[in-house]
Amino acid sequence: MKIQHSLFSQVALVQDLPEHNLTRGDIATIVEHYPMPEGEEDGYSLEGFDVPQVTLEVAASQIIPISQWQQEEMILRKLRQLSKSRRLQLEDYLDFLLQKENTENVSV
Repeated sequence: MKIQHSLFSQVALVQDLPEHNLTRGDIATIVEHYPMPEGEEDGYSLEGFDVPQVTLEVAASQIIPISQWQQEEMILRKLRQLSKSRRLQLEDYLDFLLQKENTENVSV
């Protein structure tokens, strides 16, 4: 199932775009949506980035909603505060949860 972002919603970049001097986390507004056939990624035109008169085209996988970005950043801040041994424990637990998730998705 494709995730579709709403027009005029704010999104954050999930990766650096050095050719445009933009970095992961930069925020912009969706001004156009380009639906693609099944199996291909939708595209979006973004404006903002504190750069007037610039529109940038990106693939759906290059952006996430601001609320999701903020939540991920909060989790990363907490993760960085853990000791190395706690991070390893957390990584093992996440692997366990992902394996359980995959098993449940296969049986559905």
